[in-house]
Amino acid sequence: MATNTASTTTTGKGSLTLSLHPLVIMNIAEHHTRVRVQTNTLPFVYGALLGKIKGRHVELCNTFEFKLNNTPSSTTTTNSATIDTEFLTKKLELIKQVHPDLDFTGWYTVESQDWDVSIMSSFYAQLASFNESPLVLRLDPIGVSNELPIHVYETIVVLGTKLDFIEIPYTLITEEAERIGIDHVSRYSVTDGTSDTSIVSDQISIQYNAIRLLYQRMLVLLEYVRAVKQGQLERNDDLLREIGSLCQRLPIINTDDNNNRMFREDFDIQQSDVALLALLACCTQEISTLNDYLSKLSPSNLLRS
Repeated sequence: MATNTASTTTTGKGSLTLSLHPLVIMNIAEHHTRVRVQTNTLPFVYGALLGKIKGRHVELCNTFEFKLNNTPSSTTTTNSATIDTEFLTKKLELIKQVHPDLDFTGWYTVESQDWDVSIMSSFYAQLASFNESPLVLRLDPIGVSNELPIHVYETIVVLGTKLDFIEIPYTLITEEAERIGIDHVSRYSVTDGTSDTSIVSDQISIQYNAIRLLYQRMLVLLEYVRAVKQGQLERNDDLLREIGSLCQRLPIINTDDNNNRMFREDFDIQQSDVALLALLACCTQEISTLNDYLSKLSPSNLLRS
């Protein structure tokens, strides 16, 4: 669909209700910071929004980066970007196989308040075949506010020629895994030394110490049973009965037993979740460190020094 003009408004009333997951914000921030460090410039970054559409309610859950055939530059007079739609189609098909409830809902950009709506109009023309009314999420990297620098716009075509971007409100929603990850990341990245561990880290440490103590005491009982079997210690039937009762209460886990396949599957899932949260915490800490480094090397700070 082609449009002749484009305008941005924040006074209109959108027809959608929107829920936003923190994972979307973290993915966009990571994308922008990574490209900025690699190019040492203020980059143009764009990507797709994935979410669940239920009537007039949209829930944004995840993102992935666009593959652009050419990237717009602030130094050129012709600001245009062409999306590789073949790559986008294949990517959406693969995601649909893994997450059938996620649909393409729009795209994101990282730009200031004076964003170039001509590029957004070009994107709309390229993405209208994937979604007739895609959303646009804009993250303002330099905005100063007490609220999140996130603005979401609904695209509406007026009279078939004019494309309007109407800002719509949103609410943040989190799942249990996201709350644990965010708490871990926020506390783990603190550098003032007052609180450098998260709640989940404290709980895992307590569980680890309890399991280690149980393991050490089980080794003592095992050595006693071996010593009795070899005739090194006198047999105590009461103590052996208590040890036998304790072994009956402990879960017996044999990975070669088909009856424990359900345990192994659940264990692998939890292990993958823990590893993913740990990787997310490391990535976020590195992003925070890079942001501090870039701030120190900014021209304003260099002039002050």
